[in-house]
Amino acid sequence: MPLSSDRLREIVSELASRPQHEKVRALVYELLVNGLGAKSTELDFERRVPEVHGRIDALLGRTLFEFKSDLRREQNDAEDKLPDYLSQREKETKSHFVGIATDGATFIPYELRSGKLERFEIFQTSEDKPRDLLEWLSAAVAISADLEPDPEIVARELGRSSLAWGLAKQELISIWTEIGQHPDVRLKRDLWSQLIRRVYGAAVNEDSLFFQHTYLSIIAKTMAAKVLGVPVNDPADLLSGKRFLEAGIGGMVESDFFDWMLASKKGIDLVRRIALQAGRFRLENVQTDVLKGLYESLIDPEQRHVLGEYYTPDWLAERICSEAINNPLEQRVLDPACGSGAFVFHAVRLLMKAAEKAGIT
Repeated sequence: MPLSSDRLREIVSELASRPQHEKVRALVYELLVNGLGAKSTELDFERRVPEVHGRIDALLGRTLFEFKSDLRREQNDAEDKLPDYLSQREKETKSHFVGIATDGATFIPYELRSGKLERFEIFQTSEDKPRDLLEWLSAAVAISADLEPDPEIVARELGRSSLAWGLAKQELISIWTEIGQHPDVRLKRDLWSQLIRRVYGAAVNEDSLFFQHTYLSIIAKTMAAKVLGVPVNDPADLLSGKRFLEAGIGGMVESDFFDWMLASKKGIDLVRRIALQAGRFRLENVQTDVLKGLYESLIDPEQRHVLGEYYTPDWLAERICSEAINNPLEQRVLDPACGSGAFVFHAVRLLMKAAEKAGIT
């Protein structure tokens, strides 16, 4: 049964009070099943882990939960158990897992990095914002596949403060450490640096910006595939644009500097995970430039200031296009300083509207 707004408020209010281990488990179960649409049969409670003489409180996909009565005094215990549980699951399944310790009031996400437990940004349950917890869980376990493609929602789910980016960034660092000196990979990084230098007039060699661009490239290509209804299940096909060409769409998605991680098995898995997160949005009738907001959210404000990375608001791009393009079916449009594509986006919308009015399909 879908979760009503009143019931969601009740659950969040009770979780915020730290209602003890068993109640936390029952309430989180209700959020996952009734709030996010997870199948009850997919949730595995008290999963025995004989190799480490323990039990995983709850397991859903590649996310495991460790429930506590009060993390203020039990966080150390959770952090003692999670490395063994995560290691065992990853060893058995050959997949990457995320662990979440919670007492209801606090949710702490973790992952294993080189055998050590790494903690990400803590989420605090707020009775005043009950939906925030549902949305945070949705991103953490990647269940919801019908998110509104509003720029603020996209930035929240995939941007600088999101769990999705936090996990991806650490994995990109690890993959770069593994294969960054391979000749082909190094060449792509060097060519990217040269291009950035030409564009901005100064050297920008920070790995962090290269990783951000890599992440954005995967998201943009995933979203393009979803908008156009192009099925892409293979990471190499997604990044190369192979399926787009087979669908008769050329010059849109192609291989570039940012497919470097495909040289690593971990990189292939990472592309799948990022694509899964980016593919959760309802993009069929997108009305705004969603990537612009994501980029502005992702890039460090100080770095963005140095690079001059600021984008035209949608309302202004739409108005300028409406005034400049008075015959969309006959005119040709060029945006020589194209950034996120806001002007091109609104120019194409004018073309589609004119074509529909003229009966052209």
